Amino acid sequence: MQEAQFNHSVTMAMNRAVDNLSRDRMLCDQISNCLMDVDPGACSMAMQHLAEWDNIKAVIEDDLRYYGLDLDFEFDIVRGDQMDYNGGSQQKEIYLSEGLEEMLERSGYKLKISFPGRRDFIVAQMGSVFVVSIILLVIVTLSSIIIYRLYRRERELSANIVDFVNSMTHAFKTPLTNISLANSMIAKNTVVGNDRKMTSYTGIIKSEHRKLKERVDRLLTTTFSETDPPSLHEPIDVVPVAADIASTFDVQVSDRSGTIELEQEGSAIYVAGNPDLFYIALSNIVDNSVRYCETPPEIKISLRKENNRVIITVKDNGRGVPGEYLESIFDRHFRVPADEKHNAEGFGLGLYQVKNIITRMNGRVKATQPEGGGLAITIDLPALGEK
Repeated sequence: MQEAQFNHSVTMAMNRAVDNLSRDRMLCDQISNCLMDVDPGACSMAMQHLAEWDNIKAVIEDDLRYYGLDLDFEFDIVRGDQMDYNGGSQQKEIYLSEGLEEMLERSGYKLKISFPGRRDFIVAQMGSVFVVSIILLVIVTLSSIIIYRLYRRERELSANIVDFVNSMTHAFKTPLTNISLANSMIAKNTVVGNDRKMTSYTGIIKSEHRKLKERVDRLLTTTFSETDPPSLHEPIDVVPVAADIASTFDVQVSDRSGTIELEQEGSAIYVAGNPDLFYIALSNIVDNSVRYCETPPEIKISLRKENNRVIITVKDNGRGVPGEYLESIFDRHFRVPADEKHNAEGFGLGLYQVKNIITRMNGRVKATQPEGGGLAITIDLPALGEK
């Protein structure tokens, strides 16, 4: 490739030199007379001590440099049907122009240039490309090794996480069985059976035990990979999910003399997503509303469908969030700075998880300050079948 580029540059430089030389009419006539008076191929011998010959060399040298060929050369003007001086065939280092006969108005005259250092020049040109190629090869090799090591480390870490989850979920089975047995024994007690409040508590324990057992069994029986995300295309009826969450938190709210209210427009409001993840997202919001309320909590969950969108709003009467932090509360590990009214509790993961889940369901989530204080978090999701 370098040799082909060199040959092309020489041809272009010779064409440029011929064009420049042909403009000097007196020089062309002198060269013509020289070629007619002396033996073919001996014009350089006859004119090499003349100033005109040095001018020709200067023109050729400038045109070669114009095309990046700054190396020693020898030239002559010969008849096109002649061999080189030495009587041999044309060599690779010798170049003949194609159009000097027209420029000099003498049929068959050509400009001949030879480069004694042609091979060294081409090798030198290749040197920089070769060095750069070696450097790139080394970089690519090192990068591949680093990537492979990181990949192996990531695979080992993933395998350890999977083993840890499996071990922990398996360890949960025995405590869950004991909780279920103890709750059943309590529920069978006559005193508890006649107490509506205690019956309600045992019912909640049974319901939460069932949910936790289902999740543990799913982790143990499902061969999952962290590279395969859960399906987000299952139909979810938002109303029973919200009702279940309201019922779950009703004990905490009632124990603090508060209320949790569910308001809905329509009996069937469906979205597409993963039921477990959606349950986690909505329960995280309600859990925050209960946790960050010093007074008896008043929580309202409203559901409605509007322009093929499902709007879910959880409003509370808690401490609220300053306006400058409303967008930041969904960032990972963000917590409102502690002051006299706000204590930096929690780990800043709940609302981050909410935003992550809702975004994966092609939805949006935002926080606002309602009139009268507190905080309102709104989830906007496409209704099932809509985008």
